[in-house]
Amino acid sequence: MRIRRLFSIALCLLLVACCAPKQEAEATPVPTNTPVPTPATDVVPIAETDAPTSVPSPSPEPTPEPEPPLFGIKIGLDPGHQTRPNRETEPVAPDSDEQKAKCSAGTRGVASEVYEYEVVLIVAKKLAALLEAQGATVVLTRTENDVNISNRERAEFFNEQEVDLAVRLHCNGTDDPDVRGAFMLVPTRDRTAFYADNVRAAKAVIEHYCKATGLSTRKGNGITYRADQTGFNWCLRPIICIEMGHMSNESEDLLLTNDAFQDKMAVGILHGILAYFGSEPNEEGGNP
Repeated sequence: MRIRRLFSIALCLLLVACCAPKQEAEATPVPTNTPVPTPATDVVPIAETDAPTSVPSPSPEPTPEPEPPLFGIKIGLDPGHQTRPNRETEPVAPDSDEQKAKCSAGTRGVASEVYEYEVVLIVAKKLAALLEAQGATVVLTRTENDVNISNRERAEFFNEQEVDLAVRLHCNGTDDPDVRGAFMLVPTRDRTAFYADNVRAAKAVIEHYCKATGLSTRKGNGITYRADQTGFNWCLRPIICIEMGHMSNESEDLLLTNDAFQDKMAVGILHGILAYFGSEPNEEGGNP
């Protein structure tokens, strides 16, 4: 009887256990080393593409330096005479039977006793430097006194060099010690294809030369026309000759052989050449 009751109690407990509701399984714990997603509100936005860098405006091109006034121009200078004259002869012109000495002695200072060929070479070198400072290309028939170059050869040198202007440099001498002043020589109309250019150049040079030096002009407007100059007649380029003063006049001779005055002589001729080519001197051109 007692055994039956125990059996009945065990059976009831078994039935109760089977009918009781099952508990939900516990959530599987998240391992500590598993990354936890960052909440959406904490997401760092992807950086936007940088805006294109603004391109700086190009720097303005530097203003080119202006070309010097005589750039591209070739000037020929012929310091007249030489240490020893050459009394051999040559035709005065291509179409002439007349013969003249190839190179005469020139004059000499009555007071200074300096020779013309010395003075004109000094002035030629000073003038060459001034012309080059203005952009010109300069060629000289001689750079020394002890040479042997005929007047025809000097003229033909200018032809070979294709100069834009040839300038012959001389000083004058006369039997009258009171004669003074500077003047220009140019070929006569029938001796050159550049008559108008020569006259214009001569007028410009004598004007500026006398302004720079204070010397007067001789023979009216200071222009003399010559058909008998070998140095003109063989030249096929524009050409002029300046007689820079009279070494036979004592006071003028002392000026022509003075270094400071020779600077003025060179500057005056330079300014005349610039005027002929329609230019003005720059700072290196000097002042009278």
